[in-house]
Amino acid sequence: MTTMNTILFPLLAAVLVATTMSKDLGDRAPAPVTSDSCACQCDGTTYLDVSDTVQGNCMSADISGRKWCYISPDERTKEACRDSFDYDSRYNMSKSYAACSSPGLYSDECSFVYED
Repeated sequence: MTTMNTILFPLLAAVLVATTMSKDLGDRAPAPVTSDSCACQCDGTTYLDVSDTVQGNCMSADISGRKWCYISPDERTKEACRDSFDYDSRYNMSKSYAACSSPGLYSDECSFVYED
């Protein structure tokens, strides 16, 4: 009986974990818009790679599968885009994934930033 319990218990536990993890978690609520998310904006700089694919400005994904863009080197943008990475000395800019999902600076979501 102990041999059967030794085999059965881990098997049932594995099934329970697999069942729990496979359930659809549904849509998550979007993060609230902050002044940082509004200040984290793409610069618009792009380039063509060796395959003539446009890189930058959220037009293509990197090896991680995430879209990215160059961000302005000013301190406000670098502070707002907390995920800045991979400084590119050709353009004097870093890259950001977060800037690709930020609302536009002059969008309704960011109206509180530029209102007096």
